[in-house]
Amino acid sequence: MSRPRGDHDERREVIGLAAAEVIATRGLAQLTLRDLAAELGVTTGVLTHYFPSKDALVAYTKELVFDLRFVRAQQAAEGLEGIERLHAVVAEMLPVDAERRTGWRVLVAFQGSAVGSAPMRRAHDRRMRRWFALFDDLVAPLETHAAQGGMAVAFLVEGMAIHLSMMEPPMPAAWQLAFAREQVDRLVGARSPGTARRAAARPRGARRTLNTRRTTRSPDVSPTS
Repeated sequence: MSRPRGDHDERREVIGLAAAEVIATRGLAQLTLRDLAAELGVTTGVLTHYFPSKDALVAYTKELVFDLRFVRAQQAAEGLEGIERLHAVVAEMLPVDAERRTGWRVLVAFQGSAVGSAPMRRAHDRRMRRWFALFDDLVAPLETHAAQGGMAVAFLVEGMAIHLSMMEPPMPAAWQLAFAREQVDRLVGARSPGTARRAAARPRGARRTLNTRRTTRSPDVSPTS
């Protein structure tokens, strides 16, 4: 982990990202200011200058991880039209690489803690409402009869990401993207060009080629990191 440098906000972000790595690999309970300071090569006093307590650091880290994911999801839709805007955002959210798996594992850790914490449950509710609003905006322009389509896609992606981020070894990125694309098309009652091409190429009566059971994964598909 790198030593915090830059202005006040930049240093807080460096510390928050370092805390996220600890939470994702060891769990929320194992995060301590003393150990984190040692890993960053600073004193505990330096950390408490930016975060007076572990609770303050934890609250900041949760919002930081979510905000980074949310901004990148918004950016993924830029310059695209129609359902491809929706698919781009979904693809950005999936845990297809180590960085995104870390982010989702942090959020999973916080969800567990929210069970006995009203403030954390309220924070989770605010986070989900932001996802709902984002996906509502993406689904609204589409010609679909799906009821509450934006909320449905948000729940689909959140559920997929939570479970996929915890799998060892990770599911291949290509599998995640293909599976998500097909399920999103089903939810919103629309077809993206890729889905339409796959359907046209499939003989009538043939079984779907996308198998959702890990136990039947083809031997030539290797997990990615």
